[in-house]
Amino acid sequence: MSMDASPNIAALGLGNLMRTDDGVGIHAIRRLLESDRLPRGVEVIEGGTLGLDLLPRLEGMTHVLAVDAVEFGGPPGTLYRFANRDLNSLPAGKSVHLLGFSDLVNALRLLGEAPSEVVLLGVQPESTDWGVALSPSVAAALNELLEAALSEIAEWLEPETAGMTLYRDADHI
Repeated sequence: MSMDASPNIAALGLGNLMRTDDGVGIHAIRRLLESDRLPRGVEVIEGGTLGLDLLPRLEGMTHVLAVDAVEFGGPPGTLYRFANRDLNSLPAGKSVHLLGFSDLVNALRLLGEAPSEVVLLGVQPESTDWGVALSPSVAAALNELLEAALSEIAEWLEPETAGMTLYRDADHI
């Protein structure tokens, strides 16, 4: 990205709201939308379980931040961060989605539309059984997840101001 160009950032929530903790990405992205700290120009996408249907929405994005449940066998509510090529290490075949996030990123690469930066913030689910409420351990991780998402976005927008709070409205500055 040139110094003059602004990044085109997408914040993507993935998951199935009908499968308890698998919906954490959608819950987090909705909280991000409600936050008065979301910078202008960030496209927030409820991706659900759309898989490759998300390709047109992500074309032209220079930076993609995805939030989803990721099964790693760790303690429920644990946050994981995967960046760029680290996405290839995601566990295969354990997703309740038809295709995993790494499949979507690989399809963007094949089309020559890969973002320069891709980060997945994953949360270890406690349960992906049928139900609409997050488990207590995953619900307790939502604030930390939101802070991690805002931090990633802040670094992309202004690398020299990483860690500072950014606001959507100039009135808050």
